[in-house]
Amino acid sequence: MSFTLRYLGTTVAEAKTYAQEVLTPQVFLQIFDMDRDGAVSGADETAFAATVERTETEFDETLVVSHGAPFDVSTLAASTLRSIRQIIAEGLPWNAVKLRASMADEKKAPYRVLWKDAQDRARRIRTDDGRRLPGASTPQPTPRAGVITGDDGDAGTTWQNIASGVVSV
Repeated sequence: MSFTLRYLGTTVAEAKTYAQEVLTPQVFLQIFDMDRDGAVSGADETAFAATVERTETEFDETLVVSHGAPFDVSTLAASTLRSIRQIIAEGLPWNAVKLRASMADEKKAPYRVLWKDAQDRARRIRTDDGRRLPGASTPQPTPRAGVITGDDGDAGTTWQNIASGVVSV
């Protein structure tokens, strides 16, 4: 099966290298070396690639409406790409283990907390919190909200400010 990776790297090897750097090699192997042979290869690598694609898609779903995700990596500012990659890498452990029957709830808990933190970070970007993603598209009015256009027919109409009583033209 072929997977389309975008943010952690365009190849599985690039994504593995980045994930190991963020998660540490020990944690990376603990999560993704399912056959316990000391390497993430073969079926392990396929499962890893599927997890990366799922996590990247999850990230895009969070920002598709507000920022026009998925993003073209070549046009993103380096700091923006770094943030995106960190969010996705932090979501990998939970997406990898959440369906494993062998993972007791107490073993899954740290991964779930890390995933929730990453999701909160993506949501803060989505809701803007007073800043924009450099290099990403800015939010645009949606067809559902419509676009407000000025009505020039009100020119010269007087109105009264109820609070101050001032009449204006």
